[in-house]
Amino acid sequence: MYTIATAAAAIGRNKTAILRAIKAGKISVAKDQNGEWQIDPTELHRIYPPLRSASMQDSDMQLRLHQSPLLTPV
Repeated sequence: MYTIATAAAAIGRNKTAILRAIKAGKISVAKDQNGEWQIDPTELHRIYPPLRSASMQDSDMQLRLHQSPLLTPV
């Protein structure tokens, strides 16, 4: 389960964006015994994609860059 801060870090947004999504009803939350909001990761990533994995290798990144029509060498 994510807290507000860890959810924000997982998607590369700030805590305010998470709170807005909760208030808008886009993300459902539960409170733990300490009264802190807990967000199920599958619930969060249903709306927001996770950040790119750090395990992506440089060759994969270069391949993706060359596939972009804006970044293709001339």
